[in-house]
This record gives sequence, C-alpha cells and structure tokens, in this order.
Amino acid sequence: MKTTRCLRILLSLVAGTTLFGALAWADPSSQVGRLSLIEGPVSFCPGSLDEWAPAALNYPLSAGDNLWMDSLARAEIQLGSAAIRLGQETEFSFLSLDDQTVQLRLSQGSLYVDLWTVDQGSSFEIDTPNAVVSLPTAGRYRVDVSPSGDTSVAVRAGLAEVTAGGYARDLPAGQSTVISGTDSISYTGMANPQPDAWDSWCAERDGQAERAASNAYVSREMIGADDLEANGAWVATADYGRAWAPSSMRVDWAPYRFGRWAWVGPWGWTWIDEAPWGFAPFHYGRWAYIGARWLWLPGALNARPVYAPALVVFVGGSGWTPGGGDGIGWFPLGPREIYVPPYQASVDYVLRINVTQVTVINVQIIQTYDVNRTVYINRNAPRAITIVPRIDFAQSRSAGSSVVAMSQADISRAPMMGMTAKVAPQRESVIARPSAATGPVRQPPATLKTRQVFSRVAPPPAQISFAVEQKALAANPGRPVDPAALSAMQRAQKAPAPLVKVVKPSVIRKESMALPIAQAQPLAPTPAPAQNPERPKDPAQLSRQVQPGIKQAASNAGARAASMIATVRGQTLPNADRQVAAARKVPGIRVDLNAMDKELTSAKQSLEGANRDMAAKNFDRALQEAVAIKGQVDALMSQLVAAMKSAT
Repeated sequence: MKTTRCLRILLSLVAGTTLFGALAWADPSSQVGRLSLIEGPVSFCPGSLDEWAPAALNYPLSAGDNLWMDSLARAEIQLGSAAIRLGQETEFSFLSLDDQTVQLRLSQGSLYVDLWTVDQGSSFEIDTPNAVVSLPTAGRYRVDVSPSGDTSVAVRAGLAEVTAGGYARDLPAGQSTVISGTDSISYTGMANPQPDAWDSWCAERDGQAERAASNAYVSREMIGADDLEANGAWVATADYGRAWAPSSMRVDWAPYRFGRWAWVGPWGWTWIDEAPWGFAPFHYGRWAYIGARWLWLPGALNARPVYAPALVVFVGGSGWTPGGGDGIGWFPLGPREIYVPPYQASVDYVLRINVTQVTVINVQIIQTYDVNRTVYINRNAPRAITIVPRIDFAQSRSAGSSVVAMSQADISRAPMMGMTAKVAPQRESVIARPSAATGPVRQPPATLKTRQVFSRVAPPPAQISFAVEQKALAANPGRPVDPAALSAMQRAQKAPAPLVKVVKPSVIRKESMALPIAQAQPLAPTPAPAQNPERPKDPAQLSRQVQPGIKQAASNAGARAASMIATVRGQTLPNADRQVAAARKVPGIRVDLNAMDKELTSAKQSLEGANRDMAAKNFDRALQEAVAIKGQVDALMSQLVAAMKSAT
C-alpha cells in the first residue's frame, strides 16, 4: 500500500501479541454505521437496552442497534462501503456489522442501498420476513417490505441474489421481483418501475457523495468525509500537507466541544458531535492550531481508515475544578501523536489505526506508552481543553452547555488521565440522552419488534444487557469489559426469542430468470431438471418452445394484476374509508385524519392509473402499481390503528 509519506513500521519479536496479552478475541470493526441524516421522527433503541429514544445525529451504530422511522420520516446511514437510506414506517436493525459482514434486518418499510465496494470474502445481506437479499457486487438496490410481510426487490445497478422458499435466484440490473407469502412462497418477476420520489431523492444523495471534493484527499471509505466540502475548505499547510478548515465557527469553538459523550460498545466512551459534518474529523485524523484557527489533518491516504471512538487525551480528577469539584476535561490529539486504544486490541490493530498519522511506530513504545511522559502539542493551545462536571459527562449532557470556566494556569495543572475518562457509564450514557429529556417517543408496533426474518448468515449473539454489564464497568471505570469476561456473560445471559431463522445452504437450490424482463413470467418454484434433458437442436425449435411460455406468462401477469386491483378496489380502500370514519368518533386521537383522507383520495386516483395500464396490456406495471397502493394504504391503517389504541 502506497502512502504520501514513507511508512516505516519497526516490529519486535512480540509483534504477534496483543497490547494486554495473548490474542483471544477479534479486533473491533474498522467501520461503524454513522447516522448521517435524520428527517422527521426517527427513534433509536441500542442493542444493550430495551428503551427507545429520539435518534441522535452522528451516533455510531453497531450490531444489535435498532431504528424506527415514523410517518413522514426518513434517515441515512453511512458505512465505509455503502450508504443505506430508510423511508417512512420502516423498522430496521443491524444484525451484524464488521469488516467482513454487513447484515441488515428489515421487518417493514423501504430500504435503499448504494453499495460502492464489496471486498473478496465479505458479505452484504438484507433479511426480510420471507426472503434474503444478498448483494455480491457493487450497485444500487431497493428493498420494500409491506405491513403483511411481502418483499419487493428492485436492482437499479449491480446484481442481487434473492433466496426464498428454498430457491436462490439472481436478479440482474433492470429487473425487480415481488415475493409474496411466508409459508407458501410465490415470485413475480418484472422490469423495474419508473423511479418515484423516494428513488429520485436517493439518487440525488448518491450523486452528492460521488462528486464530493474530499474524494481527492481522503479515501471514500472514510465515513462522513463527503460532508466536509459544503462546510469548510481544503487548504495547504507547510508541515502537514492538505488540511480542512471548518467555516463559520463561533468564537469559542474548539474540536470536541459542541456535542456529548456516549458509551458505545465495544469501544467505550465515544464522542457524538452536534455539527452536521461532525463525524470524520472526530473519528479519524488529528487536529492542529495553525494561524489562529483549528485545522483538521486527515493524514496519509489509506484504503480503509480505522474508526476510533474519539482521538483525545483526558485530564481531570477530584478536587481540581473551582470549588473542589470533580471535573472531566479533554483535548484533541495533535499531528503525528500516537493513539493507544483504551479497549483491548492487537498490536496490528494499533498499527493500522495510527498508520495515516505516525510514520515510525515501535511496538515496545506502544506497550509501555505513558501519557504523563508525553508532550502533547494541543494541551496548551488556545481553548483546546474542554472541561465539564463529571455528572454531566456521565449523563450525556451537551458539553457546550456544561463547560466549566477555568484559568489557563488552573487548566495546566490538571492531572493527566489517559485516553479514556475514568468514569463509569450510566443508562443515559448508552442511549445518549440525559434523564431530563423526557417525553413520548415514537416506537414501532410490537408485532414488528418481534417479527422474524430469514437469513443466510448466522448473526452474532445478542448484546449483553447493560444492566448485567454495569457492575463490571463500575469496577474498572472507563474501560470496556474484558472480552473473555464479556463472552462468559453472553453465555450466561438468557437468550431472547430468536428473530432470525437461518436458511441452511444445503436446502437452497439455485435458479435463474429464463425470460427477458419485458416478458418476465411468475417465478414459481420449478421441479428439478432431468438428468439428461433433451435440448433443442436449432433456433426455430427453441422459438416454438419459448413462445407458448411467453403467452402464458403474459396471461398469468394479467390475471395477477386484475386480482390485485380488485382486492384494492373492493377490500383495501373501502376498509380504509370505514376505519377513518370510525376514528373520527374517537376522542383525543392524535393523528391528522384530513391528511389521511387526502392520501386515500390519491391512492384511488393511482388505482385508476393501474386500470389504464391494464387496458393497455402493461400488466407488470399495473400489478406493481396495485401492490404499491395496497402497501401505502396498509401502512396508513397500521398508523391509524395504533393511534386509536393510544387514544382509548
């Protein structure tokens, strides 16, 4: 791997050992899922807590974390290799997220993936109530799950493999399919529909990331780097190469000041910045105070930068803040300063997390690293140190609103603490929400929280409950629980009801779509081929065999479309009208019924469009329109039923 500097890593005989003993665990993942955009009511439930809270921008998501997009809400999650977008009424979680596996659970709603790289030997999988969607290649994909559990998949670019009912089928670019049922599975293949408003919004976001100026200076796999262009400027420095300067900052601004601290496993204390661009500059690179302003230094270009929870040094202790208070302070690491993780990791991991900044690393230096003997360039920089009361730190309160004013002389006497705050986390630390921030939080229906999905990859065990882990965390404040002890807790923890049913590879049979997409036929399970099938000898014979199948496919598609339109017209829409009328008689219902009436009117107009497609014999399009209308109305009724239950 080439870098802009000469990289010399001096390894001793202990290079194969870990920082704290023999390697008995996997290193933390180099990537996380950054919650990069939130619009509307989006709720978050961490994997270690059975509690929902409003989602926080820039929160790093990992395996076990859950999200709910309420009505008119949407969100975006950035990975090192992809962007994931979630539409309204969507229940989503990460089943697995590491350097080899991305496994998403979609129990209801709309999901769009812009996948720009797939490493050899890695997997990217979307698990739904009746299908598994595997993405073996880069591309753009959309997956929708209706309230009833039916799954539709559209491949805008790339190639998807759809597994359902014991069959795996490749779905190439330009094609889509609807998988209906759970016990008895049926497929309907068709050409991709015209992009709707959701597709257009996702495509616009794709283009912004591709055109980002930061792609010239940092790896595209640096999460959050595409936000920098619109919020600052790239400048040249004499000593450190290219740097990024944030724009329009307040006078008292400093790195790691305006945000909060959260406890995120397996890394521990993690910085959550409040700025829309506040991810890449706080989890990669270093900061320097040059020319009376702060500059962020990404360092040498690296194919996959390694995520860090926060690149800071902590100071503080008992009795050194005004009035003898117990304060916690921190300042950013400077250029070419070594970051030694407070969580357990191998020497190889420490080398990789520092490789973009430090040109010479001696393993013995890492293993004997002492913050008290290190001179940090930013410790005495203007406004570099941020200090807050310990209780505000632990309860995830805004640091910018909790800053303790101290003289520079007092700050300089602050005792060094290391690269983690010696503070035991609380429940508020995990959910990144102060206890004072109370109020109702939107949650998915209970049926969605427990809805089972199918998978081809067995996910890791469920996260340890924070209540179980809390005692061990209090015994060694600031340090995540030893992986061996954590594994023992996992084995002792009573396993929750499984939400995933793993499909064994031995029972999966591979099939493919045999007809062009313009003539796509329903993909019902087919019998196994004969041992020595007779093959046509010439094109004319082949044509005579295929033409009847094409006609039958068209007939089947027309029948399916007519049946779905009749269901929507005769059942779905009349039932919806009756439920809205009934809801008007419920006192205290908290939902906009007039807006629902307008949406139902729009659905009826869309159904007339499906009828016109039927008349023009555009059966595939008519079917998809009818399925989409039914899904839209079903989602509205789920919201209405929940509102009626709350009111009563």
